[in-house]
Amino acid sequence: MPVAARRVRALAATMTVLSLVGCSTRVTVHEGPNQPPSATTGSTAQGSEAPAPTQLPNPPSAPTNLTAAQSHPVEDSYYPQRGEPYLDTLHYGLSLDWRPSTRTLTGRATITFRVTEDRSELQFDLGSALTVRSATVDGRAATTKRGTDTLVVSATVPKGTQHVLVVDYGGTPATTVAPSKRGDQTDGLGFTIEPDGSAWTMQEPFGAFTWYPVNDQPADKAFYDATLTAHEGQKGVFNGVPGQEQVSGDTSVRQFHLDQPASSYLTTVAFGPYTLATDKGPNNLPLYYWYREGRSDSANTIAGLRQTPQILQYLESVLGPYPFASAGSVMVPGDSAMETQTLNTMGQSTATQEEYFLPTLAHEYAHQWVGDVQSPADWRDVWLNESLALFVQAKYEDHADITPYDITMGGYKSMDQQLRRESGPPGKYHKDDFAASNVYVCGAVMYDAMATAYGEKFWAALKSWSTVRKYGNVTRDDLIKHFSTAIGVDLKPWITQWLESETTPTDPPPSLPI
Repeated sequence: MPVAARRVRALAATMTVLSLVGCSTRVTVHEGPNQPPSATTGSTAQGSEAPAPTQLPNPPSAPTNLTAAQSHPVEDSYYPQRGEPYLDTLHYGLSLDWRPSTRTLTGRATITFRVTEDRSELQFDLGSALTVRSATVDGRAATTKRGTDTLVVSATVPKGTQHVLVVDYGGTPATTVAPSKRGDQTDGLGFTIEPDGSAWTMQEPFGAFTWYPVNDQPADKAFYDATLTAHEGQKGVFNGVPGQEQVSGDTSVRQFHLDQPASSYLTTVAFGPYTLATDKGPNNLPLYYWYREGRSDSANTIAGLRQTPQILQYLESVLGPYPFASAGSVMVPGDSAMETQTLNTMGQSTATQEEYFLPTLAHEYAHQWVGDVQSPADWRDVWLNESLALFVQAKYEDHADITPYDITMGGYKSMDQQLRRESGPPGKYHKDDFAASNVYVCGAVMYDAMATAYGEKFWAALKSWSTVRKYGNVTRDDLIKHFSTAIGVDLKPWITQWLESETTPTDPPPSLPI
């Protein structure tokens, strides 16, 4: 997620913006929207009875080997109302059918999971606006009950054993309130429905539960496969590598596969009149750009997306080899952006100005290394994601001749104390102010001090950081240990001060041993 737009614009007003220099790679447009959607005729009330059963195609089967998805969930110290620490989901097979004229989502979730303690009940997060039609555990009908945004399934499951839950559900999804004061989160998190019947999602720190049953916390990673059915000329979009589209009349069906485990906040789904363009990144990496043709800003959008190969090439020089099987972006209505795994979710308003769109793309792509390949085990450490992504973004802006690094970092340094006063230190931010600018800016200033003090040792440590607990979860201690070992000095006292001090620290990083 980018630093709050209001802060970016305020800071940008003090900067000299230079033109971007570079060439783009040819993009192949493979397909556009089907027949234009008909006008919307009505909607289904929130919390209504589940719609009449829709024949859903079965999602692809779970991978044979799910070892890579075994996680160690914890009760989140900031948002314990979401997720269960005893539940380790391994694979989600989702079949989702979206009907824009009635605002109806019909879903089947096939969830492979294990538990870390003996259980007679299992609790998943699932939005109260969605009605459960049936549930089975290992093929046997299971009793369910609902709480506020929860689904409780009665089933006897011993510790350490693996099982399969299938839930059929449907209704009109509703967003959930964000624990944030950011202007780009005032409309809520999760499944967002537009007046034209299109839909999209952004859901950090939670909100995936608004459209499928899930253990909605960052410490539980799982594989994902999805089959999306879209009607009335729309197309469905999901993370990962898309399969071949099947079209019948105004209905589109397509499967998607995500190659590595993901935290639920890093999943995305969108339905709308999308065009898919493909491209190649470094080492022939498949790139997918989902956008809407016919908009006044469509040309600016695709021109910006065409810069993805160059952005990734620069990021590889700083962060190491790209860690996934594909990359790309899906454009959605909205003002924010989100580093959803392999496929960034980009608010259309970010594309209005090149000098804002390209840095935002670079920020979200940087997260594929910093936040996606290794995600925080607890939302207390969201700074692990955002500080490094903003620091790398500033370096990219300098590299691309957008804004000189010294001007950007000088602005960040001038903001540090005010941000700590408003929202708390980055490692102990206020719980009702998630993703405020402090968890971005204050840590970026810390990394700038480390880069200045340690030079090549710092850059080598940064380049290998994404290999620590790869495809898993990391903590503050993991980062401190990695950088201390790689640089050759104990950084724990200094980093702890930077993360927890109510005032801007003035001590420089510790000196290297002679």
